[in-house]
Amino acid sequence: MRFASYPSLEDRVAFVTGGGSGIGASIVEHLCAQRARVAFVDIQREASAALVQTVEARGLPAPWFIHCDLRDIAALRAAVDEARARLGPIRVLVNNAAHDERHTIESVTPEYWDDRFAVNLRHQFFAAQAVAPEMAAAGGARSSISARRRG
Repeated sequence: MRFASYPSLEDRVAFVTGGGSGIGASIVEHLCAQRARVAFVDIQREASAALVQTVEARGLPAPWFIHCDLRDIAALRAAVDEARARLGPIRVLVNNAAHDERHTIESVTPEYWDDRFAVNLRHQFFAAQAVAPEMAAAGGARSSISARRRG
C-alpha cells in the first residue's frame, strides 16, 4: 500500500499526546513513516513500548516515548522539555489524547467532570503554550487560542 509523502515533515520534531494506542498510535506511525523525529506521551506504558518496537521493526526511525499522566501539567511540561532536549525544537504538535468513556447524564459527578476536562481538554492548552514560542520563532506557529495585550 502506498501513502502520500510529505517531505516537509522529514526531520521535523513532532510531539504527540496520547500516542500510545488507537488513533494516536496511527499518527505516531505515520509521522515516523514521513521521517519526522517523533516524541509522544501516554499513560499506557505497555502499549507505548509495543508501538516503539513495531515502528523500529518496520525500519523506521523509532519514536521517543515519555510516560506522562496529562492531568499533571508539570509532568506534561517536563515531557515537552525532555522531547525538546532529546530531539530539538518542536515544530509539530498533535493534541490527540482523550478518554472517551460512554456514560449517562445522571452518572456524571463533579469529580468525573473535572477528570474528563483535564484529560480531554486542559492539557491541550498547556501543550500548545509550551511549544508556541519555538514554533513562532520558526515562523510557523498558528493557534486558535489568542490573547490581546491591553495597555
